[in-house]
Amino acid sequence: MKRKLGVFLLVVLVAAVIGTPAMGQTGKTRISVGGNGVGGVYYIYAGALSTIINEKVPNAQATVEVCPGSSVEHVTRMQINDIQIGPAMNDVVFQAVKGVNRFNKPHEKVRTLFAMYPAELQGASLEKAGLTTPQSLVGKRVSIGNPGTGTSVMTAAVFEALGIDLKSMKIQNLNWNEGAQAIRNDSLDVQFGAIAAPAPFIMDLSATHKVALVNFSDEELAKIQAKYEYYAPLTIKAGTYPEITVDVKTPGIWNSMLATADLSDDLAYQITKAVFENIPALQKVYKGADWATPENTVKFAVAPLHPGAVKFYKEKGLTIPSRLMPN
Repeated sequence: MKRKLGVFLLVVLVAAVIGTPAMGQTGKTRISVGGNGVGGVYYIYAGALSTIINEKVPNAQATVEVCPGSSVEHVTRMQINDIQIGPAMNDVVFQAVKGVNRFNKPHEKVRTLFAMYPAELQGASLEKAGLTTPQSLVGKRVSIGNPGTGTSVMTAAVFEALGIDLKSMKIQNLNWNEGAQAIRNDSLDVQFGAIAAPAPFIMDLSATHKVALVNFSDEELAKIQAKYEYYAPLTIKAGTYPEITVDVKTPGIWNSMLATADLSDDLAYQITKAVFENIPALQKVYKGADWATPENTVKFAVAPLHPGAVKFYKEKGLTIPSRLMPN
């Protein structure tokens, strides 16, 4: 009888553990925040966000998790609640929500907390190479980042829109820092990065070499946006990098901080509220963090808002477009 009672209690205990959210030793809900690779903007942004959560949201304990697959990995793992929060480029978000390109079915659990900042697609090379137009890259050694990253997705889409086959280049899949070093070593011609300027890897390269960026014409930018409405033309101002004395035009993309729909409405509300009450803390690690506003979120978000975020934005008096209302 005692043995049967012991087995019964064990079954009840296991069921209870499986049926409850992951809890830390302090009784707080554990939240994994996707952070791409160490050293990138996503990683430091995710770290600052985790600090805000840990300091301002009493019932949550956040940690950053390295996700080499960046945007694609973040949304894929949020769909199955393997991580709870993570940043992603809006083109990847669009594809995930629709279930197209790299996604074989709609990722219906992807939700937006807030829009982060716009990023430019930047192709960096040595000035002496003269690689300043998309067509000039044909036949060259070009890195588009790790497979599955937002950079690789955006770069491939941009060249497709321009009718330039990636097979016409010698494609490599290096991360930004590896690419900068490969350019120094003359084993690579161009490294692309979908990242807000000034990009650390380009600043690092420009410390030792004269750098040039790929410059897109107005006609090329119009063609890109006609095919992909979320790639808006942006301008990198002269002087953003040493030795670059002209404005550089390039496709841009907004980044969003996302959450799984499995995150509780209360936690999503508290986290969204804490972020907007602590933007200066984010700016300490990324100066462009002030792009994150409720208004920009409502204007540029792609995935539906998390119900907890909806509550916060309505408290701010904003009207939520029907396209952003969760099901």
